[in-house]
Order: sequence, then C-alpha cells, then structure tokens
Amino acid sequence: MGGNLQLIASAGADKGGFRRLRDLREPVPTAMLDYWTKKRGDRLMPRPDEMDPVEFPALLPNIIVLQVAYDPIEITYRLMGEETIQANGGNFRGRTVRSLDEVRPFFGSMLFEFYKWVALARRPVGAGGSMEFAGRGLMNFEAVYLPLSTDGERTDRIFGATAYAPISALERLRTEISTI
Repeated sequence: MGGNLQLIASAGADKGGFRRLRDLREPVPTAMLDYWTKKRGDRLMPRPDEMDPVEFPALLPNIIVLQVAYDPIEITYRLMGEETIQANGGNFRGRTVRSLDEVRPFFGSMLFEFYKWVALARRPVGAGGSMEFAGRGLMNFEAVYLPLSTDGERTDRIFGATAYAPISALERLRTEISTI
C-alpha cells in the first residue's frame, strides 16, 4: 500500500480518494450511477451496448469510456466527453492509460492501478476530492466509475462520469495556509 500512496502523491492526486456511493452529491455522477443501476437490473453489470447516450445527453460532456483488455491487462481510452477533455488537457482517445505518464509523470500509472482495481472489483466505485488537472489546474471533482461486461462476468469496459468545480484563489490560499 505504501507504494500506491507514493504513486498517488507523485501524480498530484493525494487530496483525492474513494467516496462511498451513498455519499456522492454531484448530479453528474449520481445520475450516471442511477442509470447504470437501472440498466444492470439483477445482474452483476450491464452490457456496454445497453448504455444508450440518447438517454443521457446532458451527461455526455463529463464521461469517459475505457476499454479493458486482459492477458496482460491493459486499459485504453475509447471515448472522452468535452468537459473531461478540457479538464485533463487533451483527448486521450486511443491511448493507453499508462501512456499518460509521458504527459504527467506517474499520473498514468496511478490511473492504471485505480482503473484496474475497478475492473477487477466488478462494482461501481465513487471518487472525489481535489486534484491538479493538467487542463484547468487545481479543481474539486466527484466521479463514479461503472464496470460493463459483454459476458456478464468479466469487466471489458469502464464507464466514468465526473463533475468538476474550480477552486477559487481564496480557497486555494486557505488550503495552503492550513498546511503551514
């Protein structure tokens, strides 16, 4: 665990972390979680083809879709909404998650370990806190990551929805002063 904590701090995400699903408050992740839950029904996960963007057009700017391959495990960006692209400083469609280490040291490795955990857990995961985003600087965020499966057993896609909120200069200064 110590190595993962060092990886998280090195990636600039040490003020972010897991959130209980019941503690999510932002409309974007909560609406996506509700949608996923309805599509899942009594199964472990819904199928990727059941996620119909026509049914959630207002959420599209805030989504990501990741492809999960196995043997060895690799995770690749398939789709990013415009808000997600802006926050992260680029469209990573077609790139592996680990390749983001080239953009920001340790960031891709940290995300890879997180997404790998989501894929293997085969359950929805909430996240939130504050983090330094390449496209917009320090921001608060709240997100949900939802596994999808074509065979009903193994995660082959992860569907994410994130709400972003800028941190004011005053709030940032208060945070900095509190750490002195």
